[in-house]
Amino acid sequence: MNVADWKAHVQQVVRDHQIHTVRVCLHDNSNVPRSRYVPIRHFMEMIGEESISFPSALFSLDTSARLVVEAGDGYAAGYPSWMLKPDLSTFGILPYVPGTARVIADLFAADEPVKTAPRQVLRGVLQEFEREGYRIMGAFEYEFYVFTRTEDGLKPVWQGLQCFSEIKQSQVTDILNSVMFALNDMGAGPEVANTEYGSGQFEISNSPFWGLEIADMAFYYRTSIKEILQQKGYTATFMSKPVTDSNGSGAHVHHSLFDEAGNNLFYDPAKPDGLSDLCRWFIGGQLQHAAALCALSNPTINSYKRLKPYSFAPTTPSWGYDHRCAMIRVPQSRGKQTRLENRLPGADTNPYLTLAGILAAGLDGIRNRVEPAEPLGNKDPYQGEMTLPSSLPDALLALKADPLFESMLGQEFFHHYLTLRRAEWERFMQHTTDWEVNEYLELF
Repeated sequence: MNVADWKAHVQQVVRDHQIHTVRVCLHDNSNVPRSRYVPIRHFMEMIGEESISFPSALFSLDTSARLVVEAGDGYAAGYPSWMLKPDLSTFGILPYVPGTARVIADLFAADEPVKTAPRQVLRGVLQEFEREGYRIMGAFEYEFYVFTRTEDGLKPVWQGLQCFSEIKQSQVTDILNSVMFALNDMGAGPEVANTEYGSGQFEISNSPFWGLEIADMAFYYRTSIKEILQQKGYTATFMSKPVTDSNGSGAHVHHSLFDEAGNNLFYDPAKPDGLSDLCRWFIGGQLQHAAALCALSNPTINSYKRLKPYSFAPTTPSWGYDHRCAMIRVPQSRGKQTRLENRLPGADTNPYLTLAGILAAGLDGIRNRVEPAEPLGNKDPYQGEMTLPSSLPDALLALKADPLFESMLGQEFFHHYLTLRRAEWERFMQHTTDWEVNEYLELF
């Protein structure tokens, strides 16, 4: 649809739901969702005519909101304003906030897209796929924890390890139903919800979407779930490892490759396993670039506390048929449903950058016909000779050493991202943790 058609659609939604405020939002490179609240009258007047200002300094903030001068042009450039241009195809109501809608915006400096913006980085990779005649369908599958706040600290909303337990789930029906109903009303397409393998842990999977929508919906999922449960007095977190002795939370990425006629290019009925050459090469590319991909899909210091042996999280660049300990699992479905599941990302991942990285690696595998190693079968993946990075600094070194991602994601983004993540690690290394105090205070 053109701008006029989208404006008419938005006007209809505004009338039907009595919208008075629009949140214009985006993701930054520290994986922080940011937004500006705009009265509906001004929002409607500006469609197709003007944009909303956005301080460029916000893109130089790390996760603590500390300004990292090296991530950007610094004080010499004066941190000018950038502009938010709403993508009206993402406009939708927030059923849990009456009278409010949300729209995702693209970021511009003058008339040029900001090259470091995660959504623009993903769009650039998707354009490479379009030039090859490929379309991507997929979805993020999130795990997360929910707590109540007490005088003694955070308490999980349910206790035990009985994932899928009917008894345990009946105790948290209000959480499961409120999230499912709201996401469904938003058009986000939730499929199943259940408790997971950790006290207070949940999983909600959603329907697949095409291209940019895959990451947009992941953005909506995570931010909406946190808001919905906050309204009910709970604290939801998508940290990869919020509890030391409990299961980590992943954001598994399911993805399929299609041609313009709608044929699933990962499926080949003539092959013994039903997987096409393109599918194998797509796997091969992801495995070949796994160490560098780790830095994009696991962007925080905490991320790497999830990637431990015998935890249903990957520690080696491996793949297997329906193997939940491999980095890439190939579900049993074939035909139109043939897909891959990359289990590397943690729940704290930036969906735009993770998807961009997975697709860039997969496309490189196709272009260079990269054959993966043999699938795992009954082999223990945690005994593999090649291991994934076990810390953020190791992952960043691997990312810097892999030329693929700088060329595919852009030199400006590459420098910006590495600078922010290194600054976060340096700040962490200057901090004395509770563990250090408990371990050494009385001993020395």
